[in-house]
Amino acid sequence: MKGKVMILEDDPILAQQISKVLKQHDYAVLHSTNSDTFFAELRGFMPDVILLDVFLVGSRLNGLQVLRYLKENLDYNYKIIIISGEIKNEQLNEIRGLGAYHFIEKGAYFSTNQLLLHIDNAVTLKRQEEENLDLQIEYLNLKKQFTRSFPFIGESPAINKIRTQLARLSEADEDILILGETGTGKEVAANYYYLNSRRFGKPFHTVNCSSLTENLIEGELFGIAKGATPGEKGNIGLFERCSEGLLFLDEVTNLTLQAQAKILRSIENKEIQVVGGALKTVNTRLIFASNAEMRTLASSPKFRQDLFYRIEGNIVELPPLRERNNDILLLMSHFFTNYANRYSFSDQLDLRELKNDLLEYHWPGNVRELKNFCKHIILNEKEITNRNVLKHLRTKMQNRPEYSVKGMDRYLAIRNIKDSTAAFERDYILYYLQENNWHVSKTAKEMGIERTTLYKKMKALGIAQNQGEA
Repeated sequence: MKGKVMILEDDPILAQQISKVLKQHDYAVLHSTNSDTFFAELRGFMPDVILLDVFLVGSRLNGLQVLRYLKENLDYNYKIIIISGEIKNEQLNEIRGLGAYHFIEKGAYFSTNQLLLHIDNAVTLKRQEEENLDLQIEYLNLKKQFTRSFPFIGESPAINKIRTQLARLSEADEDILILGETGTGKEVAANYYYLNSRRFGKPFHTVNCSSLTENLIEGELFGIAKGATPGEKGNIGLFERCSEGLLFLDEVTNLTLQAQAKILRSIENKEIQVVGGALKTVNTRLIFASNAEMRTLASSPKFRQDLFYRIEGNIVELPPLRERNNDILLLMSHFFTNYANRYSFSDQLDLRELKNDLLEYHWPGNVRELKNFCKHIILNEKEITNRNVLKHLRTKMQNRPEYSVKGMDRYLAIRNIKDSTAAFERDYILYYLQENNWHVSKTAKEMGIERTTLYKKMKALGIAQNQGEA
C-alpha cells in the first residue's frame, strides 16, 4: 500500500471516480460526505492525504471550516489538497494561509491523473518529513545520552565562563587547545565542545598521544597506503576517519615535531600525507589538550611554535578544583549518587557542613582525585556520614608532606598572623574533636579549656557541632 487517502466530498460520482483511480494505484481510500462523519472516522483511518471540497451540501461545516479545525486543533501531519469549483480570491488566500498542500479546481480541466501526481508527491513529502522528525528525535536522544555520560558539572563563575567560551568556539567551528592541570576535566571539556558543535553525531575519536610510539604515530593519525611496505595491507588514519567530525589529541606535546608539522598542514590546507601514499583532502576539526601551562607551552621545545601560534587565539584554560569553590560540593554529590547505583550504602551526610574542610585541601589531582576519593569512601564505609568523610579527608591530608605535622609552611604561607593562627586553631580543634569521637566536653577537658569556650571557638571558626554526628 502506497498510502491512505480520505475524501470529504458531497458529490458521490466524483468521489467514486477518484476512489477508483486511487485504489488502482495501491491507495487505501475512505469517503465521507459530511463533516460529522469525516471527523468520526478520521482518527481511526489516519490518512496521509485528505481531499477536501470547499462547498459541502448538507454538512454542518464547510470545507474551509474543516481545514481551519484540522490545522488549529489536530497535531497531525496531514497533507490536505483542496478540490473545489470556483472560489473567491479571499477564500484562496485563506486556504493558502491555513497551510493546504495544494488547490485543484473542478471543471473542464480537472484531471484524475494530475490529481494522482499531486497525491504521490504529497505522500512522498509526508514520509520525508516524518523520517526527518525521527532523525531529529534520535539526534536529541543521542545528545541526552551523551550529556548523561559526560556531564560538565559546576556552577562557579569560572566554569560558566568556560562553558560560554566552548559554546562560542564550537559554534564558530574552530580548532582549540584545552589547557589544565592533571584531572581538571580536559576530556569533559572536549566532549562539551563536541556536544555543542554542528559536527555532533559525526565521528569523534580520542587519542592519548603518550600511548603512541614514535614509529606508529604517523600511521595511526594519517594512515598507511596499501603496499607502502612489503605485506602492508593499508590502514585508514584517524584524520580520515574523523573527516567532517572531531579528533581529540590529548597530551599533544608527546607527538613528534614532524607529526606536529603534518598536523599544522592539515589545519591550514585541509589535507594529509598518507604514509607511503598520496595527499588526501580532509575536513577534520581538532581539539588539542595539554597539562602544561600556557607560558611553558609557548616556549617548549616539544611543541612547534608555528602550531602554537596557529591556535593561540583559541585556548581554553580550565581552572583547578581549588579555585571552583562550591563546585566541589556539586561534584561530590554527583559522584556519591553515581556510585550509589553500583554499591550499597547508607547516605547520611550534609556536604554543606564539610565545605570549609574540603576547600582546605588543595586537591592536586583535581576532579579525578576527588572522584577516586569518593569511591574509596564508599568501598570502605557502610555509612557515608560527615564524620567518615572527615576521617578519610584527614588521613589524606596527613599523608601529604605539606599537610603533615612538619609541614608548617602551610601556616607560614598565610601572611596575616590572625588568619594563620585561626587556620592552625581550627585544625587543632578538629583534630582533637575527631580523636574524641566529637565529644565536646571531653575534648574541652583535654584541651584545658571550658566547654562553653570550646563552643564559642567552634562557632567562630565555622565548625558545626553536627559535623561529626551526621
